[in-house]
Amino acid sequence: MRKSVESQNDMFCRFGISNERRTIFADVDETRMRTCFAPTIRHLIRVGDGVSRFLGCEKCGVGPGDVHPIPFSRMGLRASCHLRRNLTLVSRKHEGGGVMMRYHIILPFALFGAFAPLCAAEKPNVVVVLTDDLGFSDLGCYGAEIETPVLDRLAANGLRFTQFYNTAKCHSSRVSLLTGRWCRQAGDEDMDRAVTLPEVLGPAGYFNAMTGKWHLSKEPTDFGFDRYFGHLSGATHYFRGNDTFRLNGEPWEVPDSGFYTTIAKVDYALDFLAEAREEEKPWFLYIAFNAPHAPIQPLKEDYEKYKDHYKVGWDVIHERRIARQIELGIFDEDVETAPRLDHIPAWEDLAPELREWESKRMAGYAGMIDRVDQELGRLVADLEAAGELDNTLIMFFSDNGACPYDRRNIKWEDEPYNPDTRWTDSTGWAWARNTPYRFYKQNQFEGGVATPAIFHWPDGIKTEPGALDFTPTHLVDLFPTILEMAGAEAPTEFPGRELTPLAGVSLMPVLSGGSLEERPPIHFLFNQDRGLRDGDWKIVSFQAGPWELYNLENDPAEARNVVAEHPERVEKMAAEWHRMTRDVLMAPEREQRPVATEDRPKIHSQWSDYDPEPGRHTGNR
Repeated sequence: MRKSVESQNDMFCRFGISNERRTIFADVDETRMRTCFAPTIRHLIRVGDGVSRFLGCEKCGVGPGDVHPIPFSRMGLRASCHLRRNLTLVSRKHEGGGVMMRYHIILPFALFGAFAPLCAAEKPNVVVVLTDDLGFSDLGCYGAEIETPVLDRLAANGLRFTQFYNTAKCHSSRVSLLTGRWCRQAGDEDMDRAVTLPEVLGPAGYFNAMTGKWHLSKEPTDFGFDRYFGHLSGATHYFRGNDTFRLNGEPWEVPDSGFYTTIAKVDYALDFLAEAREEEKPWFLYIAFNAPHAPIQPLKEDYEKYKDHYKVGWDVIHERRIARQIELGIFDEDVETAPRLDHIPAWEDLAPELREWESKRMAGYAGMIDRVDQELGRLVADLEAAGELDNTLIMFFSDNGACPYDRRNIKWEDEPYNPDTRWTDSTGWAWARNTPYRFYKQNQFEGGVATPAIFHWPDGIKTEPGALDFTPTHLVDLFPTILEMAGAEAPTEFPGRELTPLAGVSLMPVLSGGSLEERPPIHFLFNQDRGLRDGDWKIVSFQAGPWELYNLENDPAEARNVVAEHPERVEKMAAEWHRMTRDVLMAPEREQRPVATEDRPKIHSQWSDYDPEPGRHTGNR
């Protein structure tokens, strides 16, 4: 007689046990089958067009009726043909025209007591992907012409946020992501007033691994990561690396040839995941690409794919991207976009040699972004092959908006895939890449702080696939979100550190199909650039210039400054910004000074100069 154990598995399975046959029966509909059993017996099932066609193992040559061992672990059933503990699939039959499927699985009875609750209790894995200097509109699913099919697929099957924020700067975004606090509040790069995600997830049973750019104090292995490969520096040569590369805390020598940073970071990520599976632990993986940060150094095949695409210029690309964003539903049809700023000329006004140079630079950016997507394709394929994709929360962001700083360009007349070249950033293309926003990295306008944000987790996200969410959210929200998802608690004390309160809020209500009831204001600060978002309203200051005020509900691109119409609101929000800067962030006195009262030109000495000395390349001012 079947005995129900449904209370032990409230996620998606319905189990029964026959003591006589020591058999587990599972009734699973086709849509749930992939999330429940296909991940755990992955190469016993082939799925095509969403329907199971046959049962068998191509690798081992067994058929539906054969006894076939696959491992059983405390994490649930794992996918492999290497015997660890016997679990045998003996038959299957279709019910209801192939929509309902029943699997008869023989399990040694002694193991059943351990197995029954584990399918429900299996902790999700977590992947956080952080790109470097990616513009808001640089992905296909956010309006770009750049081919990013893997990220587009994750977005189509997941959730995209349209008002997700970073800190507009490399290191501070990393601090906020890892600690759930504002950068100054956490103790800056030292993070001595905070704990990190791996320092909390480790005691909760997680294997913690990182690959890529660190850009903070000490090394990742000093902050809870079990494995690390990457560079400690804020930037690196894509083909030659630098002397800050580390592997698990030890210096790592970059090969003389055959090396490319974007590929190497995923190579090691896959190695680390294999170790986590060997240890039978849930895992947290943080991949911090240095792409598309300067120097602009794409692989040849990626660059040549786009070499002629950008000769139409940044004005045309800007218009195409906003049109695509409207089509995708990211913005309304009547959205007022930020105009091209005065320091960027119209494309047609550039000298022909400058147009050629700039089209090559943008092709280089596109090639590097395309490569990030290709490498993420390898990661996603690995998760699918391991049966882990559905119960892995994948999140994708950029650390700031596109970078405008046009520094020294080496061998600008060559091609960027030549390792001897070293091209830097383009202000004109930074504007187009941040469509529809204005300003850039380091500025606290939307162009500096808005990031693409993709969440993919079939087992956990309850919104409709491909949904857009318009909730204002920030990197500080990842820490409490991941902890809630993993069943871990943030400590109130930690050896050697004086912990400050969390700044972020959990996004689990949003992922569960609901909404955030309320959240504290979102604070922005880098050097003298500052801002505060409270509900639909945002104040922002360019390099300590006068406060500007925007209602982002009806003016998302900050095209209409309404400071004169709402002086009392500006005063109240400015007071809150100063209170948080002083009491919460504990920022240096120089960053707390009042803003100027008189406007001044918004310009930077390192933005591109499009009227350079004779020659064919731009420089800074």
